Amino acid sequence: IFQEAGLPLWLRPYEVLCTSSYTALIETIPDTASLHSIKSRYPNISSLREFFNAKYEENSPSFKLAQRNFVESMAGYSLVCYFLQVKDRHNGNLLLDEEGHIIHIDFGFMLSNSPGGVNFESAPFKLTRELLEVMDSDAEGLPSEFFDYFKVLCIQGFLTCRKHAERIILLVEMLQILRTV
Repeated sequence: IFQEAGLPLWLRPYEVLCTSSYTALIETIPDTASLHSIKSRYPNISSLREFFNAKYEENSPSFKLAQRNFVESMAGYSLVCYFLQVKDRHNGNLLLDEEGHIIHIDFGFMLSNSPGGVNFESAPFKLTRELLEVMDSDAEGLPSEFFDYFKVLCIQGFLTCRKHAERIILLVEMLQILRTV
């Protein structure tokens, strides 16, 4: 839907081969690291923004491109998490690739299914202070070029998805049927 509309929202599809009703083989995503492993691997770096500064050299063209990639992928995944009610979004389930894209993995909890059956996540998608800092914003939503771009992309993506609501509802209905099989 995003591609058809010409929106620069970025998602990384990957293959999943079901081998039974409880097991599957999942394609590996090369050149990525989870946010958790980045923090573990670099103990001198205390935030994702510091990692971006070190990796892409702050204020360089490569830094700005990585920020743009981050924002376009954050907006895409935020909408997917919102529409499919994806839960269990922690730093082990969020990958960062070499170009700065965020990639969500592990979609085991969605459509009102929560870890342990406890619905403790009230946010429709994960947008922490640390993620906002990469967009040059803060916990209060300080306006910035990249945070404003994120908001515009989310609005455009939402309006585009609204035009295709029947396609999304059909997908959700198919997922509900698969869950009961």
